[in-house]
Amino acid sequence: MGLVAPSLNPRVERLPAGKCNTALRRKVLAKAAAASGAALKVVFVVDSEGNPEAPYSAVLRHFEEAPLVVSAKVVSVDPRHEAWLCIGLGGDRRGCRVSPEEVLSRLRRTRYESKRYLEEWANGIEVRYLLNEPDFRSYLECLGWLSEDP
Repeated sequence: MGLVAPSLNPRVERLPAGKCNTALRRKVLAKAAAASGAALKVVFVVDSEGNPEAPYSAVLRHFEEAPLVVSAKVVSVDPRHEAWLCIGLGGDRRGCRVSPEEVLSRLRRTRYESKRYLEEWANGIEVRYLLNEPDFRSYLECLGWLSEDP
């Protein structure tokens, strides 16, 4: 595919803070401080919940006056992460964008519960199904950005 360098090995973490929450800034700046002044690049993948532009302003505003050691980008997933899971598992694109949990439940013949199935079902995703999705392409571009020199 050649979309992302095979050697890229970003650290993936879930920061328990809402997208519009000052705790997000504190947690990221703490990570930057722990890196002893090294430049820190951060990609936030955020559910749009039906408003694709909202995550950008909600997250990036916390880093407008951050120290230069932090660079941040945002990927807005429309409407939720489950849409990528649904499309990646072969679900109907339109249905996955409107009601991903419902389509996932039909695909897997069991009621979808994110905490229970998200990680397990993600292992079955066919990335090629997601390559034409604009938000997923944005995610791949951000992964490429992570591999570039600061």
